[in-house]
Amino acid sequence: MGKYAKDISALLATDVFSKVVNSSSLKIVELNAVIALLIKACIPFDTQFSPGTRREASAVQLTIYISPNSTLNFTIDLTSGQSIFSNP
Repeated sequence: MGKYAKDISALLATDVFSKVVNSSSLKIVELNAVIALLIKACIPFDTQFSPGTRREASAVQLTIYISPNSTLNFTIDLTSGQSIFSNP
């Protein structure tokens, strides 16, 4: 597990993961970058999307599997951008 732990440490040190940890919201392109990094590093993960309502913001639950007994869980609020129906 030495190399695997090293890969996870390097991944968590990236700018995009720093933003995930230190921010309460994230843009979809940043979430896609996180997913791409996890895939490239062959680190198992799950995502679950909640579309949100008028009362709650849309969010993604990201679970990263470290070992059979250890996971990292992030709840990421997605920032709302302009509506596709709004005028530029």
